[in-house]
Amino acid sequence: MTPSFDTLFWIAAGAIVIGVIVMVVVRVYAFRIAGGVVRAAERGVAATIAPGLRATQRRDAARGRRVIDAATERRYIAQIDTLARLMDRLVPLPVVGGVGLDAVFGLFPVAGDVASMLVSSVVIVRAAQLGAPPELLSRLLAMQVVDVALGAVPGLGDLLDIGYQADRRSAALIKEWLGSRS
Repeated sequence: MTPSFDTLFWIAAGAIVIGVIVMVVVRVYAFRIAGGVVRAAERGVAATIAPGLRATQRRDAARGRRVIDAATERRYIAQIDTLARLMDRLVPLPVVGGVGLDAVFGLFPVAGDVASMLVSSVVIVRAAQLGAPPELLSRLLAMQVVDVALGAVPGLGDLLDIGYQADRRSAALIKEWLGSRS
């Protein structure tokens, strides 16, 4: 006895619905697991870097700390915003938010990752010039290290770069810190 068209249709429709549900659930859990791994890596790298940054900041404070004026601060913040947009959201996309130069640089193995890190390091330098505390600087450095590590994965690294958006996250942390110090 052969099944009717209606039966085959409902079996196929049910399989598609179940497949979509399974795909969504797996994707959600995969992103949660990946996010947890990335946060743990950021914390580990930041904890390693922070003591050295604290010592450097104490030494600089003993020498007489420079204070930047409001116009320079605004210029640095604008540079951080522009750089974050260029690196992570140059071309806006509906689901992922956008694709920037970071993902494009990632298409060139090693050299692209190095170029991306060099460009993104401007965000960290500007944060240091704004007087960011060692904890924030170490977290920014950790995010860049994780970004380079994710981008180094052949093929998949470009997709991870699009989702991670280290420069946008760094810019948001810097703005949050600037807002909290007032």
